[in-house]
Amino acid sequence: MNIVYNCNERFAVHTAVSIASLFDSNRAEEKIRVFILGNGLSTESVKGFGELAESFGREIAITDLRDYEAALRLLFGRELNTGGFDVTVLARLFAASHLPDEVEKYLYLDADTVVLSSLKELYDTELPQCGCICAMVPEPTIYEETRQEIGLEDDMPYYNSGMLLVDRRAWEEESITGACIDYYKSLGGKGLMFPDQDIINHVLTGKIKTVWQGYNFFSNYCYQSYESLCRRAAWFSAVMSREEYERAAGEPAVVHFAGAERPWIRGSRNPYRAEYYRFRSMTPWAETPPEKGQEIKMLAYHMMNVVTRYCPGAREIISGLYFRSRK
Repeated sequence: MNIVYNCNERFAVHTAVSIASLFDSNRAEEKIRVFILGNGLSTESVKGFGELAESFGREIAITDLRDYEAALRLLFGRELNTGGFDVTVLARLFAASHLPDEVEKYLYLDADTVVLSSLKELYDTELPQCGCICAMVPEPTIYEETRQEIGLEDDMPYYNSGMLLVDRRAWEEESITGACIDYYKSLGGKGLMFPDQDIINHVLTGKIKTVWQGYNFFSNYCYQSYESLCRRAAWFSAVMSREEYERAAGEPAVVHFAGAERPWIRGSRNPYRAEYYRFRSMTPWAETPPEKGQEIKMLAYHMMNVVTRYCPGAREIISGLYFRSRK
């Protein structure tokens, strides 16, 4: 397995937690290679990743994206607008060019994930036979305005980029990175809500294979029913069955801490908080204290999650207000 992450110094500890969970949950795999596209990683963090790899008898290779933001500004000029996200999120668009030549397939994972079971079945997914360049998990909670902005038709699924299984050869042969750059520049500086993700959904329309929801399960989906998600996204039932969704909710393979209720923040009541700290204990960052100063925000977010169980529409109203505040 070839696994790719990108991270900056702020997310080094969380990337290490995700890697530890990957290694621990896939001990049966003979060989796992992790590639980190690092933006501004400290010497201490690089050393920590080395210790983590050694403790599991695995391999972690770090590519230092030197002067990454400056290079992107030269490439995109005034069009570089990441919608408030750190520019590191765009690194996944360039991952193929930073891997060894022999890598034909790779699995990208966001730093804010934990792996709870084997990923062999996912990694063995066939892509070329179905004319697909990558495999992704749908995101039914995406804003309809976002779908419209990137030109998706009503019945077209939208995918989350927190997990990408990529046919590296097809990606390069079809010049997907170049197409992503061209689309980004064509916007003329207009910021996308989720830049890397929106670009991928636009450029790869019709070339993405849908895979099980459990391979990229948002932790806040624990509070949302299959019916409420289908009401929010009419296309969702066509790509994910109730049985598949409920199996994912019961035993997800990859949990994604999307949203504000991050488990490493003091006061967080994230339902997978214990799993996060279990894997953190396996890293050199085991004693890192929780982030402080957001206790009230965590309480408010948890209250919204509880309300969601009984009144899904309330979350949609709050989500809509958030969307408009970001635009």
